[in-house]
Amino acid sequence: MINLRTRQGWDDLKQKLDDRIGEVLRLCKLEEPTRKGWTLYDDPRGDGQKCFGLCLRADGLSWKKFNGTEKGRALELVAYCYGWYHMDKRGADAAARFVIERLGLAHVSEEELARDRAAAKVKRVQAEADNHKRRDKKAAAAFAAFAGARPIIGTPADLYLRDARGIDLTAPPFVGPRRGNIAPGSLRFAPSHRYLLRDKTGNVIGERAAPCMIACCTDAQGQIRAIHQTWLKADGSDKAKFPPAPDGTEQPARKVLGEFAGLVIPLWRGAGHFSVKEAEANGLLQTVILTEGVEDGLSAILAAPQHRVWAMISLSNMANVAARLPACIDSVIVHRQNDWDKPSAVAAFERGMTALRATGRAVAEVHAVYGKDLNDTLRGAA
Repeated sequence: MINLRTRQGWDDLKQKLDDRIGEVLRLCKLEEPTRKGWTLYDDPRGDGQKCFGLCLRADGLSWKKFNGTEKGRALELVAYCYGWYHMDKRGADAAARFVIERLGLAHVSEEELARDRAAAKVKRVQAEADNHKRRDKKAAAAFAAFAGARPIIGTPADLYLRDARGIDLTAPPFVGPRRGNIAPGSLRFAPSHRYLLRDKTGNVIGERAAPCMIACCTDAQGQIRAIHQTWLKADGSDKAKFPPAPDGTEQPARKVLGEFAGLVIPLWRGAGHFSVKEAEANGLLQTVILTEGVEDGLSAILAAPQHRVWAMISLSNMANVAARLPACIDSVIVHRQNDWDKPSAVAAFERGMTALRATGRAVAEVHAVYGKDLNDTLRGAA
């Protein structure tokens, strides 16, 4: 019998749910993923489109909201879908009672539980090996794509930033003391970059090739582990537009290749242009500006070139970035986009700010005066 008064009992329940994940997903009115890696769905509670990810691996199901911070395994998924996630322990008690009743788990024998525990150990070892292999494969592909791309100056990506976003990478502060160009080396351009078209379940239904601005995403050691991709029109006049899938699924012009938890796009080093290692070696203390994306990060550089600037890739990554701040950073300014009408974005921002403040550093936030973000303000967009 599953005894929820013990830690082992909770582990037994979670293992049962992983073994019967198809039934769990049906309870949550979600389709089972048909591909490896993350499959994006519309939020089951109506909080956004193509922002809710499911991933089936050897050791079971993982899920997370890419426009928030909610995440977990099968039990937490049930809690989220039925509105209990905000409760104590992420709604575990209510969700446990529900699945035990609905899946008939009240009278599981000790012999069956013992077999499940032995099988779970084997699955965990296999899952860990699979995860390392998968992450390394994606990181290698990301590095190869970035290394094979061109420096951004003089390319359609350079024109896109200048003409569509109001950011001239050939003008100050992107001009060095000897008149050389010091535009971010983290930005490059690929004239023909592969784009995979996907349907609502994440299956590839076709592919295209289009110009792309590629930004490298690095870990705390400076290693490239992912890339942020922005596909462009051939003339660089704006972001590319791909036709929707036959089932109506929109195809975003921006995607990330690789797992980006804890990674940043290092856009600017600030006064003196010291690397993190150089800043720490010289006892330099700096302020870092954190933005979500590339364009608002570049806009922040124009406004305050004395500060280091990193793009966090996603609001959901802010807490991870807080955990990797180097010793040379003694204060943080966070650009807050005007997403007040999105409860998940507001909650994700507040959780990230809490994590940043917990590091003991001075933390402030700055808002766009016009439009959604700093780039809208730069361009005077309403």
